[in-house]
Amino acid sequence: MFFKIIASLCLLQSLQTFAKGQITGHGGKRHVVMFPAGLKPVTRAEILISSLQDTTVRMKSKFPGVDSVLQVQSDVGAVVSLSSEIVLDGNKREDKGIFIESDHPISVYGHSGDECCEGEGFLAIPVDFWGTEYDIATHINSTVAVVAVEDNTEVIAKGFWAGVLFESNYYANGDNITFILSAGQTAQLQTPLGYLLGTRLHSNKPIGVISGQYYASPSRSKYNQMIEFIPPASSIGKNFIVPPFFNTTYLTLHYYNMGEDNLVTTRGKNVNRSSRLQKRGGYMISAGASNPYYGFAEKPVILTATPYTISPFLLFVPSLDQYSNNYKFHTPTKQNLTHYIVLLVKSKDESGITIDGQKIYSKVESLDALLINDAIYLVISAEVSTGQHYVTHPDPNVTFGLILYGFDDTQSYAYPVGLRLPPFSAPVAA
Repeated sequence: MFFKIIASLCLLQSLQTFAKGQITGHGGKRHVVMFPAGLKPVTRAEILISSLQDTTVRMKSKFPGVDSVLQVQSDVGAVVSLSSEIVLDGNKREDKGIFIESDHPISVYGHSGDECCEGEGFLAIPVDFWGTEYDIATHINSTVAVVAVEDNTEVIAKGFWAGVLFESNYYANGDNITFILSAGQTAQLQTPLGYLLGTRLHSNKPIGVISGQYYASPSRSKYNQMIEFIPPASSIGKNFIVPPFFNTTYLTLHYYNMGEDNLVTTRGKNVNRSSRLQKRGGYMISAGASNPYYGFAEKPVILTATPYTISPFLLFVPSLDQYSNNYKFHTPTKQNLTHYIVLLVKSKDESGITIDGQKIYSKVESLDALLINDAIYLVISAEVSTGQHYVTHPDPNVTFGLILYGFDDTQSYAYPVGLRLPPFSAPVAA
């Protein structure tokens, strides 16, 4: 165990507070999950469920072999193993969405991979926090997957760079890809080049969206699928803390712009860079993985982080206004994975945080600090065992970020444990 304190002077807007009892984006009674394809055939697919109280969970899908009823105990959670045939297959529509409904709010995560080199996980955003407009976080080896919760959901993909093949039809730059989904139906778009960068999805009804890369091999020796569930455009933030990561030496940070000219800045140890982005542009920088960074923008922007010296993962970096107050979660169960949480919190609020009923400092592996305006933010890393864990603060007005990641010799994964998001509100007709 070691302690490391590094202070960086940054500018940061104050953290937004939330009213007591507000529902958070990682707890809900309705989820729909899908598993996008990677480069190699998937041999494992599992759904991880946690709940603050005992609850009945019902899983349904048009795809055979999925329907089941679970009794989820609050003290252990649940792990549901699925046939690898549930994974999406090709650039087309399929009936592979998995409905997950519960009597009480639950947190849901997905994890999939093969037994060798490929594996990735994601936080499943509840249906109540879906939207109808999404910007895509992807570049080379692009992947986008969409799932509908209602019949007659029209989806339009526009703004991609060049030719994309979907259901045997070729779409050139400037074309729109339009398709209709029924409830639980999925659609997948993949291209070996970065042609989906800058794509925006529009729909007439709420949809769930996963984006990323179906294949990434930046280290030339390891590869991985890199995906995340993406919040709708209306829920994207402007201020971020990027945590350090173990078992890697440097990170690549990607900023994905959202349709307006924007200025993004990254600050931290040996890093102070700004870039002006055009409407549909992106920006990439590399930085050491042992330090935290502060990223901020004039306008909302998607920020992702990827370590490039182990089998890479894609982390959707939560913005400060997406931090929550309590997180109950279950880690992936693949053997030999080492799991870590990273907690992002103001130093004045740290003392009340517990993990599985114990003070967080009893489990600390590393500690960093960012001096931000008049406040110090702590970035605390701790190893956790395979299974369910609960991280919380007794004051409902205190919010903090929590990230889960893990790795073994050949695979890795990462995702935000929870995102505090506003419920979906349908646009008002003019």
